[in-house]
Amino acid sequence: MPLLRRSLLATALVAAAGLAHAADADVPKGPLSRNVVPSLVQLELKLDPKQANFTGSTRIQAKVAEATDVIWMHGQGLKIAKAEAIVGKKHIALTPTEADVSGVLKMSAAETIPAGDAVIEIAYEAPFGELQGAYRVKPDGNDYVVTQMEPLGARHTFPSFDEPSFKQPWDITLIVPEADVAVANSAEKKTEALPGGWKKVTFNRTEALPSYLVAFAVGPWDLPQGPDIGANGSRTSPIKLRGVAAKGQGARMKYSLENTPVIVKALEDYFATPYPFDKLDNVAAPDFWAGAMENAGLIVYRDSLMFPDEKSSVGQRQSFWGVSAHELAHQWFGDLVTMRWWDDLWLNEAFATWMGNKIHGQLRPEAHTDRGLLEGAIGAMGADSLSSTRRIHEPINDFTQIQSAFDGITYQKGGAVLGMFERYIGEDQFRTGIRNYLKAHARGNATSADLIASVAAQSSDAAGVDAAFKSFIDQPGVPFVKIDVECGAGKPTLVVTQQRYLPLGSTAQAAQTWGIPLSVRYSDNGTIREEKRIVTGANARFELTQAQSCPAWVMPNAHGAGYYRFALAPKFQQALSGAFAQLDEREQRVYADSVTSAYDAGQLTSAQLLAALPQFTTAQVRQTVTAGTGAIGWMDEVLLNNDADRAKFRSDVAKIYRPRLDQLGLSPKDGEADDDRLLRTSLVNFFAGTLKDATVRAEMSKQGRAVLGLGGDGALHADAVPRDLRGIALAVAVEDGGADAFDAAEKHFRASQDPSLRSQLLGAMGSTQDPQLVERARALVFEKGLLRRNEIFPIVGGQTAEPATRPALRQWVDQHFTELEARLAPAGAALVGLYAAGMCGEADATDVQSRFADRMKTIEGGPLELKQTVEGIRLCGAQKAARSGQSLFAKR
Repeated sequence: MPLLRRSLLATALVAAAGLAHAADADVPKGPLSRNVVPSLVQLELKLDPKQANFTGSTRIQAKVAEATDVIWMHGQGLKIAKAEAIVGKKHIALTPTEADVSGVLKMSAAETIPAGDAVIEIAYEAPFGELQGAYRVKPDGNDYVVTQMEPLGARHTFPSFDEPSFKQPWDITLIVPEADVAVANSAEKKTEALPGGWKKVTFNRTEALPSYLVAFAVGPWDLPQGPDIGANGSRTSPIKLRGVAAKGQGARMKYSLENTPVIVKALEDYFATPYPFDKLDNVAAPDFWAGAMENAGLIVYRDSLMFPDEKSSVGQRQSFWGVSAHELAHQWFGDLVTMRWWDDLWLNEAFATWMGNKIHGQLRPEAHTDRGLLEGAIGAMGADSLSSTRRIHEPINDFTQIQSAFDGITYQKGGAVLGMFERYIGEDQFRTGIRNYLKAHARGNATSADLIASVAAQSSDAAGVDAAFKSFIDQPGVPFVKIDVECGAGKPTLVVTQQRYLPLGSTAQAAQTWGIPLSVRYSDNGTIREEKRIVTGANARFELTQAQSCPAWVMPNAHGAGYYRFALAPKFQQALSGAFAQLDEREQRVYADSVTSAYDAGQLTSAQLLAALPQFTTAQVRQTVTAGTGAIGWMDEVLLNNDADRAKFRSDVAKIYRPRLDQLGLSPKDGEADDDRLLRTSLVNFFAGTLKDATVRAEMSKQGRAVLGLGGDGALHADAVPRDLRGIALAVAVEDGGADAFDAAEKHFRASQDPSLRSQLLGAMGSTQDPQLVERARALVFEKGLLRRNEIFPIVGGQTAEPATRPALRQWVDQHFTELEARLAPAGAALVGLYAAGMCGEADATDVQSRFADRMKTIEGGPLELKQTVEGIRLCGAQKAARSGQSLFAKR
């Protein structure tokens, strides 16, 4: 947090504490006053997953800094039966009022509560939520309760001080049906039988936690035992590891449980700090809107992430390793040390993104996670190029802004910036800074400034690194570096200018600078050298002190480690293209990005971009091979106006990529690299989906029909196609197979509890082009008890891919918006993108803005989602107008 903002916030909090008798106009919509601070929360809940409501009591031990007759806290949708503050032997009645739509709870005291110790006791009843707070799922005819408190779900489940800075221990007790299993953040302390078929499960007191990390689960869960996580370093006792899965599904957690201990130990070794909690449970949640949630000691995952095995697709296995490493990294970054306020969410998520990739890559080198981190950074640059983008360290002043922070800027850009400064400072030195930060703030809260100061202190220029780091988190946008080379008298020198990268049609201002850790590699008489320094200001000179001659070529982003884009003077741009084979794999990818981003900025014609793509296909790295396919899809849909031109375009594009697909073949080979399997999947999707290649589609349709049992016994044959290709094979089979294929997919979907297969079958049904079948697919969303709520987007998402199915989808979203938003909350803002898919131009932008402006005002993440969607539609229109009439291929 910048010093100025910290000072202003401190002033505001002091003022708030002095205004304890504030009027309703002073409802705290941002951080609460620190006038009342909890020191212990005792939470008892009576939960029956079969019922619509639950009851609870909260006892909060707190310190009151200054006498007050109002306590501000949080609670939403709670029917409070009794509330009082206890000071000594005096009981002071509290009258609750929901003071704001965000869930701010005003507790008005019958008389002044004096400064000092106080206890707040509240008894209440509440309904189960919809994918947030405590919510119910029924995947298999049995009833379960799962929780998701981040970011604002806790206030729907219990009255609390629902902010990251309020961090204290919790005593959790659950009263549940006697046949049900109950688990929570900490290990079970005791279980007592109660009359009427109930039992009372008491758990150990937790470490200090904010409310958003409180978690529990109730129901007829399987509890498969994992291997103990053996003693490691200063931790001399083993950690108990369990799985938590829906009834009958526990055996499917064998792979994930067997491979969890090695991740925990690798993180302990990196942090030089033992795992912070008394046990570890991995919950395979049957319905979960996020991928996973890092609750202390009780990590909740979407069940598909916990169910891979050695035969699973490469993507599913890698997802387990990557997501598990990410969530386990959070046990230190986020759980042991927690941000103070949501503007520092990146301290949790960017770090876990970067650290998860590091540990995953260390343990599974074949996953090439450094490539994935780079691809994520390049993807984030798309959103970061918008004028409406947000900063990594973005002020959060309203509850609707919190959900917006869970995006590619926080996760992928933040992770890339951490990786950039790690490379600049040095891996060992950076790790020392991280360890010092954890030691200094363990079991407390910290800020951006704390982390940056700790790692910058390990560099040779602490002040310079500190300022440069803050320039990346405290302002939006992608740096754009232009470089020329001066050779002559003295050492060769790079002439560097920097500004903000802007796509064609952007209304943002380009005049912006960063402290860029510029790292360059260059060829000096055949010797490859590398130099680095922090470059500041709009214009700078970078002398190549090691060079003995004028460089033959210069790579301005050595090893692809920098979060910036570049362009070279024409002579050196051509030289770098000629040296493509000499670049390392990450450098080839950022070179490809320099070409595609030049196209997006209007610096290249479509023909020039297409002419560059064959070189990309010579790369070993799959992400570089496919770097231009997104632009091809856009050209195919937006720039071509008739079937004949489109057929020729697709035929010409296929010639670029077919040699690589032919080299791989359409079927996996024994012993081939995981990356080859993933590249095959990408290319098959591209040929079958974008290019509509008849040969590839015919083979995929054949394999998909075999899975569905069409033309055979009608039974499901899930492994009739390699799992890496099963999703696209099913989609093509249903697209081409009409009602018979759709019926078969629906039949098998209704009979399956396999989350991965269910998602693929839904995606296949949703990708049909038949209007009547599309309508049937959408109708499944409202069939009571059929779809898990995280399956809504798979069934309708395929309808965004084709122009023919979008109009009816838009009408459906518009008509059912209220019901859909309620079911998807807090992810309802994504409905804007569902409606707007394929829109391009001013008229479309106006339609979306007018249709959703009022709807998004009070939806978590809604205002920014709408703003960025509308801007993207306008930018598409600018690109289309600028390229109208351009030839797509240069004359040969």
